[in-house]
Amino acid sequence: MSDGNWTIDAALSLLDRLLQPGTVGTFNAFIVYEIVAIPKGESPLNILTVAVAEAIPGACLEQGPVVLNSERIRVDGFPDWTFCVARSVRSLDSVSLALRKLRKDRVWNLSGKSLDVGELRLSAPMFVPPDGTDVVPINAILKNNFWNGSHVLRFCDSDKTRLLPFFDDRRRLQQLSYEIGNLLPVKLTGVIDFLGDIIVQIPVTILQVNWGAGPNKGEVSISVAWHPDATPRELVGAARARFDTGLVAASVIEGFTHSTSLSMDTHDHPFETEVWDKSNGLLLAATASTSYIRQIVMTPHIVWPEPRVFTIPKQDGLVETARIQVGTHHRFVVGDTDVDPANDWRNRRTQLEEAARLAERREFVQYFGNSLPQSDRARALDDLRYLIRQHGAEGVDLWDPYLSAEDVLQTLFWSDSVDAPLRAITNGDEAKEQKSSGSAGFTYNEKQRSILQANCGNALGMNLEFRARSGPAGWSFHDRFLIFPNRADGPLAWSLGTSVNSLGKAHHILQKVSNAALIAGAFESLWLELNERHHFIWSSR
Repeated sequence: MSDGNWTIDAALSLLDRLLQPGTVGTFNAFIVYEIVAIPKGESPLNILTVAVAEAIPGACLEQGPVVLNSERIRVDGFPDWTFCVARSVRSLDSVSLALRKLRKDRVWNLSGKSLDVGELRLSAPMFVPPDGTDVVPINAILKNNFWNGSHVLRFCDSDKTRLLPFFDDRRRLQQLSYEIGNLLPVKLTGVIDFLGDIIVQIPVTILQVNWGAGPNKGEVSISVAWHPDATPRELVGAARARFDTGLVAASVIEGFTHSTSLSMDTHDHPFETEVWDKSNGLLLAATASTSYIRQIVMTPHIVWPEPRVFTIPKQDGLVETARIQVGTHHRFVVGDTDVDPANDWRNRRTQLEEAARLAERREFVQYFGNSLPQSDRARALDDLRYLIRQHGAEGVDLWDPYLSAEDVLQTLFWSDSVDAPLRAITNGDEAKEQKSSGSAGFTYNEKQRSILQANCGNALGMNLEFRARSGPAGWSFHDRFLIFPNRADGPLAWSLGTSVNSLGKAHHILQKVSNAALIAGAFESLWLELNERHHFIWSSR
């Protein structure tokens, strides 16, 4: 374990300070939740540890780890691993003791059972507010962070070496997250960067802060309810609102204990707030960017008494009758209709800027083809080559049912990254046509192989393999994708809108797609299925 921007000693000092009775809460234990991997024949490995300070009624009795799942969890891609979730109750000084032992002996055993951990590095402590209009990602793994917020210490697994298979195929994490979600209210899929980490959560329970918009514009109210065991003390409240990244309102007030109001117009814009302890400077509450509801738009659907009726002819000569209940929609606005028109105009500007930005980054590009087919063809190929050079340093996958050797030469051969893994899959549709005319299926592969062999040149720095789907293995496919599966910040994927051989020849749209990790995983699954000799077309190695 190593220091990051903060030192371990500073973090331990902050932890001791936060745990002092009455500072941010009155705690007597840590509840520890551990998601653990158990590789066959090896020591258990930390997937995620979250230790939450709590006030357990009565005397605190320590409890060793109790496994919450009755059956071990298995995840595709980890054939010799099982996973489990454990809960334990530890004393209030257990986290400090475990961190000191980890630093000294490189042994992590907070729950009483040792776990292997990666190279942990301390991140700067943070205060995590509850979700507002904006969602706070780390709340997906924190416990019940619904009220004032929590102080959080994060010890980050800096290399995550043994957990990289989760990054290679995000479906593995989705599978694990689904199984864990049946046991704990935790969602791992959106916080893959926390795998291997140790999280210490100190929720603020000494008070309850409520914010509200006053009946008149220009006023934000604060009300504070103190814990029965707490002694009220002076607080500092702060709030700010932004519009278009500019600060449009800000206010600070101090010296109150139970209630006050801030003078600022936040009703038209999202705002953020904090409440500080004036005596020690600690944050006691905060909000993420939050908007007040000033109006509600309702669109009721008024159903007509008669349905739409029509029939659908079937291939067997029969018809299927369909009935669709139809109606009209009416729009009603409830609440304040006097809203800032600048919002609407900014949204229009944003849409125009977004269109230009998307085109520049090749995230949404249209090609028309019929007017200037040659120039659009060249432009479309140039855009694919741009994406390959821009994002393909760690590898490129090309997925196209009609992909040919010429298409590979026009695209993947333009990669300028030495040894980047380049993979291509074709559906072998031309091979099917050859089969129907009596030709053997492998003729297609031989033809593509000969073209590549004759035109590959010196193939300097290339690591390319081209496979075809044929026979019972795998599955037929229709979509066309350019995929960058190995990027450090997660996979990227583009839908081509047409096959490579038709790029720019007729109207189609090249666009970046969401859920790239799932697309990359689907390609990987098919690639692994196509592992017989007759699937192989050509390799540069």
